[in-house]
Parts: sequence; structure tokens; C-alpha cells
Amino acid sequence: MHSSSLRGSDFKITQDGEGIPHADLFSSFQDTDRLGIVVPRRLEGIGAMTLIMAYVTAFYDRYRERGPEFYAYPDFFTFQREAPCADYGMFDIWPNHKNVHVPNDARKTAEAINGRGVNVLLVPDNDPREVAISPAERESARRNVQRCFAYSGSGTAASSDLVIECRSELLRDYALSVLDSVPADDSVLEERRQWEARMAGETLRQTFRKSDLDDALRRL
Repeated sequence: MHSSSLRGSDFKITQDGEGIPHADLFSSFQDTDRLGIVVPRRLEGIGAMTLIMAYVTAFYDRYRERGPEFYAYPDFFTFQREAPCADYGMFDIWPNHKNVHVPNDARKTAEAINGRGVNVLLVPDNDPREVAISPAERESARRNVQRCFAYSGSGTAASSDLVIECRSELLRDYALSVLDSVPADDSVLEERRQWEARMAGETLRQTFRKSDLDDALRRL
């Protein structure tokens, strides 16, 4: 709940080329909404950090509207294909059981997403492919998932409709905590070096592409 210190004013948001206040973008968000992000190799979720934390801030905004005292965490999830799972607790994806290990299988990934009632789905901006998802699971996703975004593990999607910026100092420790939660082999150390370089500047800028559900499912 440490990230409840963030406020909408900490984010600069551009949607479809126009600036938009955080409160306007998240005006319809409810504290019961559930976000899920598919993370193939544990660490790519950092590339969606600004969007996730903007959603987390919207969650706490709903509580702040009721009063100053509360203790709550959003029902947000990562769906990771490598074990052990990275810990996104500093993103307020907590307790740790919300970091969900899923096999490299689109059908089982869709089942895990639907089973947790995800409303906002973030998927890697990878090459789409035909996936074997049952009609029942597709229909379940259509009932629940209201918004989809494609993100890049580097933080820069191939094309973007949504740009979110935040001061690097506010998010640096969050990113490094995820990197520090997995064994520090050569690839992890290289990821850490890259993220330290990306966050060395004053502002972290990440981009996202709005997606429809069928496109998102082809990227599971």
C-alpha cells in the first residue's frame, strides 16, 4: 500500500495525441476492477509500470474519496511463464499469490485470466498468432475484459495510442525491487543495467497500444 502516496498529478498522460488528466482517463474505474498483465519472462512487466501504477493510483483514489483511513490492495495480477515468479509486490500486486505462474499455453493462460475475473488486460506487443482457446473461454473473456493494451518489455510499444510519463525517482525503487526478486544471473543483471539507464533521466516515458480483445488473445 506504499504506492498510495502517488497521486494523479504525478502522471502526464497523452491519449490519441491529446493530453488528458489522470482523473478523466480513469473516471469510470471502480475499486472492484481487476487488472491482469501477461509477462512471458518474469521481468517484462516493468515495461508497463507507468500504466499499472496509474491504475493503482485510480484504485486508491476511490478509497480516498470515502475518507483518509483505509487498508486495501487492488485485485491486480501478473501471469508469468517462468518460475520462480518475479515479485511485483512493490506495484501493489500483493499478496504474492497474485503473481500467477502459467504454462506456455494460451488456453491455460486464458483460463487463469478468466478465473480471476480480469477487466483490464495487458499483453506483450509481440507477433500475433492463432491460439486454441475454447468458445466458452472466449465468451467468458468477452463478458469480463473491458479494456486491452499491448505493451513492450522495454517500455516502448511498436505503435502507441497512450503515453504515460512519471518522474523516474518515484518509480525507480519499484522497478529495481522486481529485478531483485529473481536470481541474479547474467540476463537479469543485464536487464537491471538497462533499466537503471532508462531511469537515469528525470522522466520515465512509456507507450502503449490500445487493442481489441481478439487481438489481445492472439498475443497470449
